[in-house]
Amino acid sequence: MSLDLGKKYLINKRLRIPPVIFFVPCVFGGNIENFIFRKIQFSNNLLVISGFFIFISAILIMLFSLRAFYSNNESPAPFIKTKYIITTGIFKYTRNPMYISFFVSAFGISTIFSSFGILFGAIIGIVLIHKFVVLEEEKQLNKIKGFKEYKRVTRRWL
Repeated sequence: MSLDLGKKYLINKRLRIPPVIFFVPCVFGGNIENFIFRKIQFSNNLLVISGFFIFISAILIMLFSLRAFYSNNESPAPFIKTKYIITTGIFKYTRNPMYISFFVSAFGISTIFSSFGILFGAIIGIVLIHKFVVLEEEKQLNKIKGFKEYKRVTRRWL
């Protein structure tokens, strides 16, 4: 393998780390809001409590997702080859529960801090996840038996 191909491979691996792709825009949006517009602070108690429950639901979605992966001897890492399609548990309802949990967690944090910057970053992050991760993953998953049927009966997001 030539050096150029090796570099391209490593760059693609780094760029395909979903938490980084998603949360960098969230942090960037929150910081822009913090430094330019106002100091981020806790909002009123009702929003803090609501945001906390939203964030806890994101953690539960993530835990259900990880449980489904590990109980089926699969890896959640997008750069590790998938052996077969998981259609049980939370994967009966959505094809991308982990990425949904990213968005829900950012939404919860943005609610706690009343931060439109974090929410805007989460929207950018989920668009980037869709474009650079989900669509690429689905190209690979189309090669696995059962994915086309699974794709037909299960929504990509919600």
